[in-house]
Amino acid sequence: MNIKDNSINDSNFRKLLNNDNYYRHIFKKTEKIISVVFYILNNIESNKKSETLVSNIAGKAHFAHENALRTLEVKPMSSKEVLEQFAQSLVGLDSTLRIASAAGVITQEVLTVLVNEIDTVMRGLRTYIVSNYNAEELVFGSSFTGTPSPYTEAPIVRTQKVKPVSSTTETQSPTATPDDRRTRIKTILEAKGDATIKDISEIITDISEKTIQRELNAMIDENLVKRQGERRWSKYSLF
Repeated sequence: MNIKDNSINDSNFRKLLNNDNYYRHIFKKTEKIISVVFYILNNIESNKKSETLVSNIAGKAHFAHENALRTLEVKPMSSKEVLEQFAQSLVGLDSTLRIASAAGVITQEVLTVLVNEIDTVMRGLRTYIVSNYNAEELVFGSSFTGTPSPYTEAPIVRTQKVKPVSSTTETQSPTATPDDRRTRIKTILEAKGDATIKDISEIITDISEKTIQRELNAMIDENLVKRQGERRWSKYSLF
Protein backbone atom coordinates (compact mmCIF):
# COMPACT_ATOMS: atom_id res chain seq x y z
CA MET A 1 0.00 0.00 0.00
CA ASN A 2 1.43 3.40 -0.91
CA ILE A 3 1.56 6.53 1.26
CA LYS A 4 -1.62 7.93 -0.25
CA ASP A 5 -3.59 4.77 0.57
CA ASN A 6 -2.25 4.76 4.14
CA SER A 7 -3.32 8.38 4.59
CA ILE A 8 -6.84 7.70 3.34
CA ASN A 9 -7.19 4.69 5.64
CA ASP A 10 -6.00 6.71 8.65
CA SER A 11 -8.47 9.47 7.78
CA ASN A 12 -11.39 7.23 8.76
CA PHE A 13 -10.34 7.57 12.40
CA ARG A 14 -9.91 11.35 12.44
CA LYS A 15 -12.62 13.74 13.59
CA LEU A 16 -14.25 16.45 11.51
CA LEU A 17 -12.50 18.87 13.84
CA ASN A 18 -9.31 17.91 11.97
CA ASN A 19 -10.85 18.70 8.59
CA ASP A 20 -9.70 22.23 7.78
CA ASN A 21 -12.32 22.76 5.05
CA TYR A 22 -15.16 21.66 7.31
CA TYR A 23 -13.93 23.62 10.30
CA ARG A 24 -13.38 26.91 8.44
CA HIS A 25 -16.20 26.91 5.91
CA ILE A 26 -18.99 25.15 7.79
CA PHE A 27 -18.39 25.26 11.54
CA LYS A 28 -16.77 28.70 11.80
CA LYS A 29 -19.22 30.18 9.30
CA THR A 30 -22.09 28.82 11.41
CA GLU A 31 -20.58 30.47 14.48
CA LYS A 32 -20.45 33.79 12.63
CA ILE A 33 -24.10 33.45 11.61
CA ILE A 34 -25.13 32.68 15.20
CA SER A 35 -23.16 35.70 16.46
CA VAL A 36 -24.91 37.98 13.96
CA VAL A 37 -28.31 36.55 14.92
CA PHE A 38 -27.76 37.34 18.60
CA TYR A 39 -26.44 40.81 17.77
CA ILE A 40 -29.65 41.48 15.84
CA LEU A 41 -31.84 40.05 18.62
CA ASN A 42 -30.16 42.31 21.18
CA ASN A 43 -31.13 45.32 19.09
CA ILE A 44 -34.79 44.46 18.51
CA GLU A 45 -37.20 46.68 20.39
CA SER A 46 -38.96 44.47 22.90
CA ASN A 47 -42.75 44.35 22.87
CA LYS A 48 -45.47 41.75 23.30
CA LYS A 49 -45.42 40.88 19.61
CA SER A 50 -41.67 40.38 19.38
CA GLU A 51 -40.91 38.64 22.68
CA THR A 52 -42.11 35.19 21.64
CA LEU A 53 -40.43 35.33 18.24
CA VAL A 54 -37.15 36.62 19.67
CA SER A 55 -37.22 33.78 22.20
CA ASN A 56 -37.91 31.26 19.43
CA ILE A 57 -35.04 32.56 17.29
CA ALA A 58 -32.66 32.50 20.25
CA GLY A 59 -33.65 28.91 21.01
CA LYS A 60 -33.16 27.80 17.41
CA ALA A 61 -29.79 29.59 17.22
CA HIS A 62 -28.57 27.92 20.43
CA PHE A 63 -29.75 24.56 19.12
CA ALA A 64 -27.95 25.05 15.79
CA HIS A 65 -24.73 25.97 17.59
CA GLU A 66 -24.96 22.94 19.88
CA ASN A 67 -25.44 20.69 16.85
CA ALA A 68 -22.51 22.34 15.07
CA LEU A 69 -20.28 21.61 18.06
CA ARG A 70 -21.40 17.98 18.10
CA THR A 71 -20.29 17.48 14.51
CA LEU A 72 -16.70 18.32 15.36
CA GLU A 73 -16.40 15.22 17.54
CA VAL A 74 -17.56 12.66 14.97
CA LYS A 75 -15.48 10.73 12.45
CA PRO A 76 -16.30 11.19 8.75
CA MET A 77 -17.32 7.58 8.18
CA SER A 78 -19.88 7.68 11.03
CA SER A 79 -21.07 11.28 10.77
CA LYS A 80 -24.25 11.03 8.68
CA GLU A 81 -26.83 11.11 11.48
CA VAL A 82 -25.13 13.95 13.36
CA LEU A 83 -24.70 15.98 10.17
CA GLU A 84 -28.37 15.49 9.27
CA GLN A 85 -29.40 16.69 12.73
CA PHE A 86 -27.17 19.73 12.27
CA ALA A 87 -28.79 20.40 8.88
CA GLN A 88 -32.27 20.11 10.39
CA SER A 89 -31.36 22.61 13.11
CA LEU A 90 -30.26 25.09 10.43
CA VAL A 91 -33.56 24.55 8.59
CA GLY A 92 -35.37 25.31 11.83
CA LEU A 93 -33.40 28.52 12.33
CA ASP A 94 -34.05 29.56 8.72
CA SER A 95 -37.80 28.99 9.06
CA THR A 96 -37.99 30.88 12.36
CA LEU A 97 -36.17 33.86 10.84
CA ARG A 98 -38.64 33.87 7.93
CA ILE A 99 -41.54 33.82 10.37
CA ALA A 100 -40.03 36.76 12.27
CA SER A 101 -39.66 38.69 9.02
CA ALA A 102 -43.27 37.98 8.04
CA ALA A 103 -44.35 39.31 11.43
CA GLY A 104 -42.26 42.47 10.98
CA VAL A 105 -39.84 41.68 13.80
CA ILE A 106 -36.81 41.68 11.51
CA THR A 107 -36.49 43.43 8.17
CA GLN A 108 -36.49 41.76 4.77
CA GLU A 109 -32.93 43.01 4.21
CA VAL A 110 -31.70 41.33 7.40
CA LEU A 111 -33.56 38.15 6.50
CA THR A 112 -31.98 38.07 3.03
CA VAL A 113 -28.45 38.32 4.42
CA LEU A 114 -29.01 35.63 7.06
CA VAL A 115 -30.80 33.06 4.91
CA ASN A 116 -28.26 33.42 2.12
CA GLU A 117 -25.45 32.77 4.59
CA ILE A 118 -27.32 29.78 6.03
CA ASP A 119 -27.84 28.50 2.49
CA THR A 120 -24.08 28.69 1.87
CA VAL A 121 -23.46 26.50 4.92
CA MET A 122 -26.24 24.11 3.93
CA ARG A 123 -24.82 23.62 0.44
CA GLY A 124 -21.41 22.72 1.85
CA LEU A 125 -22.94 20.52 4.53
CA ARG A 126 -25.10 18.72 1.99
CA THR A 127 -21.98 17.72 0.09
CA TYR A 128 -20.66 15.95 3.16
CA ILE A 129 -23.96 14.18 3.79
CA VAL A 130 -24.38 12.81 0.27
CA SER A 131 -20.75 12.23 -0.68
CA ASN A 132 -20.65 8.69 0.76
CA TYR A 133 -17.89 10.04 2.96
CA ASN A 134 -15.04 9.65 0.52
CA ALA A 135 -12.15 9.80 2.99
CA GLU A 136 -9.83 11.36 0.46
CA GLU A 137 -12.18 14.28 -0.17
CA LEU A 138 -13.23 14.75 3.44
CA VAL A 139 -9.80 14.94 5.01
CA PHE A 140 -7.54 16.43 2.37
CA GLY A 141 -10.12 18.57 0.57
CA SER A 142 -10.55 18.61 -3.17
CA SER A 143 -7.03 20.02 -3.64
CA PHE A 144 -5.79 16.48 -2.95
CA THR A 145 -7.63 15.13 -6.01
CA GLY A 146 -7.08 18.16 -8.19
CA THR A 147 -10.73 19.32 -8.36
CA PRO A 148 -12.09 22.73 -7.29
CA SER A 149 -13.10 22.95 -3.65
CA PRO A 150 -16.87 23.24 -3.03
CA TYR A 151 -16.17 25.07 0.23
CA THR A 152 -14.73 28.36 -0.98
CA GLU A 153 -15.88 31.29 1.09
CA ALA A 154 -18.90 32.95 -0.45
CA PRO A 155 -19.46 36.71 0.00
CA ILE A 156 -22.53 38.00 1.77
CA VAL A 157 -25.17 38.80 -0.83
CA ARG A 158 -27.13 41.84 0.25
CA THR A 159 -29.33 42.40 -2.77
CA GLN A 160 -30.36 38.89 -3.76
CA LYS A 161 -34.06 38.23 -3.38
CA VAL A 162 -34.96 35.28 -1.19
CA LYS A 163 -36.62 32.76 -3.49
CA PRO A 164 -39.01 30.15 -2.09
CA VAL A 165 -38.54 26.55 -3.14
CA SER A 166 -41.01 25.43 -5.80
CA SER A 167 -44.18 24.07 -4.25
CA THR A 168 -44.12 21.10 -6.61
CA THR A 169 -40.93 19.68 -5.14
CA GLU A 170 -40.64 18.22 -1.64
CA THR A 171 -37.27 19.22 -0.19
CA GLN A 172 -37.76 18.87 3.54
CA SER A 173 -35.10 17.38 5.74
CA PRO A 174 -35.36 13.60 6.19
CA THR A 175 -35.52 14.12 9.95
CA ALA A 176 -38.56 16.44 9.82
CA THR A 177 -41.65 15.12 11.62
CA PRO A 178 -45.37 15.97 11.42
CA ASP A 179 -45.16 17.51 14.91
CA ASP A 180 -42.28 19.73 13.80
CA ARG A 181 -44.20 20.82 10.68
CA ARG A 182 -47.31 21.61 12.70
CA THR A 183 -45.35 23.60 15.26
CA ARG A 184 -43.85 25.75 12.51
CA ILE A 185 -47.26 26.23 10.83
CA LYS A 186 -48.83 27.22 14.17
CA THR A 187 -46.04 29.72 14.80
CA ILE A 188 -46.75 31.39 11.46
CA LEU A 189 -50.48 31.56 12.14
CA GLU A 190 -49.79 33.04 15.58
CA ALA A 191 -47.55 35.69 14.03
CA LYS A 192 -49.76 36.59 11.05
CA GLY A 193 -53.22 36.00 12.50
CA ASP A 194 -54.38 34.27 9.33
CA ALA A 195 -52.57 33.06 6.24
CA THR A 196 -53.05 31.26 2.95
CA ILE A 197 -51.14 28.13 2.00
CA LYS A 198 -49.02 30.30 -0.30
CA ASP A 199 -48.21 32.65 2.60
CA ILE A 200 -47.03 29.70 4.66
CA SER A 201 -45.02 28.11 1.84
CA GLU A 202 -43.14 31.37 1.23
CA ILE A 203 -41.87 31.19 4.83
CA ILE A 204 -41.44 27.42 5.28
CA THR A 205 -39.57 26.76 2.05
CA ASP A 206 -38.48 23.18 2.79
CA ILE A 207 -42.05 21.81 2.82
CA SER A 208 -44.22 21.57 -0.29
CA GLU A 209 -47.62 23.26 -0.54
CA LYS A 210 -49.20 19.81 -0.80
CA THR A 211 -47.69 18.78 2.54
CA ILE A 212 -48.74 22.06 4.16
CA GLN A 213 -52.29 21.49 2.88
CA ARG A 214 -52.28 17.98 4.34
CA GLU A 215 -51.06 19.20 7.73
CA LEU A 216 -53.64 22.02 7.79
CA ASN A 217 -56.46 19.58 6.98
CA ALA A 218 -55.34 17.33 9.83
CA MET A 219 -55.18 20.33 12.18
CA ILE A 220 -58.71 21.34 11.12
CA ASP A 221 -59.96 17.82 11.91
CA GLU A 222 -58.38 18.14 15.38
CA ASN A 223 -59.99 21.58 15.93
CA LEU A 224 -56.61 23.31 16.08
CA VAL A 225 -57.12 25.42 12.95
CA LYS A 226 -60.13 26.92 11.18
CA ARG A 227 -60.52 27.76 7.50
CA GLN A 228 -62.32 30.67 5.88
CA GLY A 229 -63.01 30.84 2.15
CA GLU A 230 -62.76 28.20 -0.54
CA ARG A 231 -59.92 26.66 -2.52
CA ARG A 232 -57.10 29.04 -3.48
CA TRP A 233 -58.74 31.88 -1.55
CA SER A 234 -58.84 29.94 1.72
CA LYS A 235 -57.24 31.52 4.76
CA TYR A 236 -56.32 29.61 7.88
CA SER A 237 -56.15 30.76 11.48
CA LEU A 238 -55.91 29.25 14.95
CA PHE A 239 -58.97 28.68 17.11
